[in-house]
Amino acid sequence: MINYYKIACEEVDLVLLIKKLKLKEQKDKYRQIKAHIQDSEKPIGIEGYKKHILMSLLFKPDEFFQSLPKDQDERKIVINAVYEAILDVYPHFDINIICADVNRAAVMEGMRELIDDLGEPKPFEEVDNDVPEFTDIGSIRAMEKTLSKNIIGQQDAVETLMKSVKLIASGLYKRASFFFIGPTGVGKTELARLVGKQYSGNFWKINCAEYATAHEYAKLIGSPPGYIGHTEKSIMFEKAEESNQWVILFDEIEKAHHKFYDFLLSLLDDGTCTDNMGRVLDFSKSIFIFTSNQGVSDLKLGRKLGFGSETVSVSACGEQILESVKKKFPAEFLNRLDNYVFFNALSREDVAEIAKLALNDIPITKTKALVDYVVDNGYSEEYGARNIRRFIKNNVATKIADAILTGQEPATKSGLYSSRIVKNELVIKAASDHAAEG
Repeated sequence: MINYYKIACEEVDLVLLIKKLKLKEQKDKYRQIKAHIQDSEKPIGIEGYKKHILMSLLFKPDEFFQSLPKDQDERKIVINAVYEAILDVYPHFDINIICADVNRAAVMEGMRELIDDLGEPKPFEEVDNDVPEFTDIGSIRAMEKTLSKNIIGQQDAVETLMKSVKLIASGLYKRASFFFIGPTGVGKTELARLVGKQYSGNFWKINCAEYATAHEYAKLIGSPPGYIGHTEKSIMFEKAEESNQWVILFDEIEKAHHKFYDFLLSLLDDGTCTDNMGRVLDFSKSIFIFTSNQGVSDLKLGRKLGFGSETVSVSACGEQILESVKKKFPAEFLNRLDNYVFFNALSREDVAEIAKLALNDIPITKTKALVDYVVDNGYSEEYGARNIRRFIKNNVATKIADAILTGQEPATKSGLYSSRIVKNELVIKAASDHAAEG
């Protein structure tokens, strides 16, 4: 039996082997880390924490650390990239999530002490928290700040989603559902992924193109009686065993077969579904997100919404888009959704900010010329900003890798390489170039 996951870490061109932990092992590890942070009276180094996560969760970590480059800046880049890759598998080990959980526990303890001093009975029960829950305004504001920082040009979408998170955190509602509408490559999937990471640590993306025929949704709830695999656990059963608090992304929902929507109705109604064995599966505290570009592509808004002078937005065409959506999807499905969230195409300034974020992982000075080079060559109206990271990897990171491997040292004390653009090609500056400029 394979006891590890294989995860592609494109930033450092590695396929990682990450330990496959059972749910109990994950809980034990989370409690151990939380207790260490909670009990520590000294500041905890972020880099040390990342190395601890790598040592704990990489398969054969000693071999990995022995293979790291000797250059400290390059080692740091690799460790950061691998740490982020591990969080894609186990998002609840993000130190920001654990610190938010620790702080929430401290607030609750302070309230207990206050009530004790007032001579009132304790209204709180001890709760076994495996992952943090957003039940205080500090955690919610931290979540909103993280989303706003990383999802560029879609502040309205972030604010709409955060309103529902606040309703869940307050206990007024148990779950939420959203229909994300907008062009390709503007942040719909990335926002869903970040919400999963921040909200509960449980994120699951379902590619609806894989459910284009009537029988394929059996992949989720298990094969019918009499078919091969009938007695095996379904995917939905395994997810429900882990938690009832998920962010589930149904990507490109318009590509699913119409019978797939029948399966979704009970999930949206009461947060449950029934698998092939007749078991009722609990997803009652989950957030369901559906993405689509239905109506947007019909109206061919791309030319108006790109880098041109037009200011037309997707949200301004909301009524027209919703008419297209109503024609495409069953009314029973649409009537159960809480919110339609419109994502606008990105401006040049938005794409520049996305490029700067993507360049943060590379030891290079972010000049205006470099950012313009990435934006001009890495962005397209057809695919949005989705190609930005790929372009940076193939055309910026490779040049830095060449400089590192040939022993070319950064010419500045900051440890960052300098660059210039020559005939639309990136050139890494040598030390002699800086001397001549000086």
